[in-house]
Amino acid sequence: MKRKILTVMVVSALAMGVSVSPASAHVSVQLKGYSDLAGASSRIWMSLGHGCTYKAIKYGTSIFSVKVPASAGKPTPEFHQGFKSTVIPSATVDVAGTPDFYTVTWTARSRYWAIDDGTFYDFGMKVTWNKVAQKINLETTQTCFGPIVAGAKKPLFLRWIITDGSTKAATEDSEFGPAPSITTK
Repeated sequence: MKRKILTVMVVSALAMGVSVSPASAHVSVQLKGYSDLAGASSRIWMSLGHGCTYKAIKYGTSIFSVKVPASAGKPTPEFHQGFKSTVIPSATVDVAGTPDFYTVTWTARSRYWAIDDGTFYDFGMKVTWNKVAQKINLETTQTCFGPIVAGAKKPLFLRWIITDGSTKAATEDSEFGPAPSITTK
């Protein structure tokens, strides 16, 4: 009986155009009503939903960084109480001298400000989209600080950096997944 109900639900969902698939990223891009039109100024929010896990213990996010391609202009980070933000241009530049990307980083001023695991949180930026409509990948890294190992807090990473559809196995201190992206129109 349960199997029939499940089958009916899946067939109904497919008939309505709903697909059943695993989550593609744990950091997503939110526009919150702002423009995705090529050439327009906009605001985006990078939404994270959990921290890091090490040996079955969960840790909050202390550092959140986003690699913003030049196709989104030089970003201006949103202010967050308890965090210091920086914008660092890449060392590589195009023929016009424009950095290939900017790394925007928010760093918690103390462990008190770390974003608890399982807490949804948004980091915002002001951007200006390139005039050419395109898919823009926003490679993102969350850094958490785990237990003290060899006299220092062990850094743990959630690296949402895969842009080619491939997969990469997790290591002891890093998890990998697809980069969040947005497609301008």
